[in-house]
Amino acid sequence: MSFRFRMRWLIALAVASILAACEQGPATAPIDVEPSGSLELALEQMAGEAERDGRPDRAEAYRGGIRALRFGVRPSEIEVKIKNETYRYLAIVVGVERSRGDGERVLVRSLLAWTGHRPSAILQVSSASDFGLFGHPGSGSAVAESPGAARGIWSDLVNRQRWVATSGSADLELAGTGAVCPAPTAADPAVKCVLASWDVRINGSFEPYPDGGEHLQIHTNEDGVNGVVLSSRD
Repeated sequence: MSFRFRMRWLIALAVASILAACEQGPATAPIDVEPSGSLELALEQMAGEAERDGRPDRAEAYRGGIRALRFGVRPSEIEVKIKNETYRYLAIVVGVERSRGDGERVLVRSLLAWTGHRPSAILQVSSASDFGLFGHPGSGSAVAESPGAARGIWSDLVNRQRWVATSGSADLELAGTGAVCPAPTAADPAVKCVLASWDVRINGSFEPYPDGGEHLQIHTNEDGVNGVVLSSRD
């Protein structure tokens, strides 16, 4: 084997090793692509509908998802079971520090899960604690002001139908935080963003909104879902 050939072989082997290490790296490794326009448009449309329904918390959750994707978080692939059928969704969890009326700081966390780059369905669940119980949305009080409560909505974008969670539970637990987000000023230079890992357990009964009807049972049970924690830069 000539010296030149051996050097080429060693370089090729080193490049292959680096690529393999990248593929096996942490799930929160940065990505260079931005969220697809159709996904961002769908999330923005959902935010607009939530505002018209008088649900500013829900609108902020959808826009928080857009912001997190612009910061560079890579979605996780999860299984979502709906009426005993299992589907593959992409998902992130966004945690945002909020102040309650009494001045206490809470971490409002929101799961966003959707069906691919051109979403046909979106699941959104929010809570201000590791474990929350679903109840009828009622007056739509802010999640931050409702300790122990959870809110959830599943939207069928193709048929323009929505179901809201009326019973069951949501467990959105922060498993750990990591590095600064890959694009730290892309979404908002005034916001600090760190990558995070979340453990997610959703077990809810959802009914058609606003008229009620046959319930959907929606479940997901995943460890290490990618996400972020956002806070203001002091």
